[in-house]
Amino acid sequence: MFHRREFLRLGLCAGATPLLPNISAANLRFADPPSSPRLTPFVAPMPIPAVATPRPAFANTAELPRQVVGPVTYLEIVAEQRSVQLHPELPPTRVWGYRDLNVASTSLMLGPTIVQRSNCPIVLRYHNDLPRNHVGFGVTETVVHWHGAHLPASSDGFPENIPGYSAVTHPGEHYDYCLPGLDPGCIDGPVDDHDRPATMWYHDHVLDYTAQNVYRGLAGSFLFFDEVDTGDETTGLRLPSGDYDVPLVLQDRRVDAQGQLWYDPLDHNGFLGDLFLVNGAVQPFCEVRARKYRFRLLNGCNARFLGAELRTEAGQAVAFDVIATEGGLLSQTLRGQSFLYMSPAKRFDIVVDFSRFAPGTVLYLESRIDHPDGRGPKGTFDRPVFKPRGDRYLKFVVGQPAPDASQVPDTLRPFAPISAAEIATATRRELRFGRSNGVWVINGESVDLEHPLFTVQRDKGEVWTLRNSSGGWWHPIHVHLEFMRVLRRNGRVPGPLERDGNARTDTVILGPNDEVEVFVKFRDYSGRWVLHCHTTEHEDAYMMTCFDVV
Repeated sequence: MFHRREFLRLGLCAGATPLLPNISAANLRFADPPSSPRLTPFVAPMPIPAVATPRPAFANTAELPRQVVGPVTYLEIVAEQRSVQLHPELPPTRVWGYRDLNVASTSLMLGPTIVQRSNCPIVLRYHNDLPRNHVGFGVTETVVHWHGAHLPASSDGFPENIPGYSAVTHPGEHYDYCLPGLDPGCIDGPVDDHDRPATMWYHDHVLDYTAQNVYRGLAGSFLFFDEVDTGDETTGLRLPSGDYDVPLVLQDRRVDAQGQLWYDPLDHNGFLGDLFLVNGAVQPFCEVRARKYRFRLLNGCNARFLGAELRTEAGQAVAFDVIATEGGLLSQTLRGQSFLYMSPAKRFDIVVDFSRFAPGTVLYLESRIDHPDGRGPKGTFDRPVFKPRGDRYLKFVVGQPAPDASQVPDTLRPFAPISAAEIATATRRELRFGRSNGVWVINGESVDLEHPLFTVQRDKGEVWTLRNSSGGWWHPIHVHLEFMRVLRRNGRVPGPLERDGNARTDTVILGPNDEVEVFVKFRDYSGRWVLHCHTTEHEDAYMMTCFDVV
């Protein structure tokens, strides 16, 4: 058997002339994907994963990478195979998922929610308990990436075991991740430069197989709070909190007639499912009280872009307030929004005030973006194409009123745009995202994690031009360690959900032929980091590169 990488190197998955005797490109691919069984929507309540709970301190723990403030919290999770009920009309589905070791078992696909406070470090011991005799798509070698977190390179979840970055585990092994929880604003800048508290997530990131392993279920939410965004409606900004602060992980999957996950591991164009999941359940419902809620939307799909909308049963759009991107709180609340363009890995925090609606009112979270195949959605970033009827992910049913001490102020976490002087002195680079010889490439090169594409000077500004040169394909570009500030999109000042001075991001959407200019500064941690497309099939084949920070 050839390793999947060898197939891709030879261009077989792209339909190129086979270079191996007696093997055709056609028989290296599965048949057309089966349609999932038709299921009755909105018959089961939406699951909400529990928060991971502390463990006693571990013996022989790796030292924290730098001096930190506050007591250390110890967490312990395991990756395992288990059977879960994705929908009441499906038989149990075998998935891979993370579990809090304080809990004997779980019936959910998503892992526990990790919650951290600023300057309160976490040491998390990760155990790989996946089956040693696994057959099928996915591999049991795993590594956990803390997507959006600010931490040392040894704990970022580097995709490959190379000297100094050996975090990949095999079944029966464990690894200690150190999450310092340092708010960079406390170290490197004034108070208005705080930027870490945000909606983040964690997922598998092993080289060549991220798409397959995450599709099997290896993902979970990671929330970060500080003295401004406190998680308490009586302190700080007093945003909706507690039971009224709800992560919504949006995904798509495809299952066969036996209810088991179906996936084509040789399709590196971008795999789309035909079932729509929220927090690991197919089209659930959520009963809400008539008051304000904060929903943390995450596009956890492999390749599907979403246009998140809230609509009534009659199809009327419902307005909401946007308070955060994946880069944390905005400078200013964006009120009266009704549409969010979300590539894979994008996050938005929104506030919905259900007190506007009578008890019994039904609303739907849906996406009307027309996304027919792995190439990406129809239209452009600025002018999306919509379907007449959206794909409904979640049904809200409004209940009785509840006490509401929360508020949504106009000003959230103000910060100034990068100065013209710093932009003028920044190092400039161009990164071109394209396709060559049947695989995805950056600056003409496929992934090579042993040889960095470039070297960055620590705490020196960089201006990168991200250019999509792959024709009609879409690419969401994710950079590890630091948030980006979008300066220009196709030569123009971007909209308020991207614009520097109001928003930060860790994932930039590149539509067909888009060119986006971003500012980024790697302020403190040195080491080796990756950037890649977060259409995970593109990442695996091989739209990823690495760079060193010195």
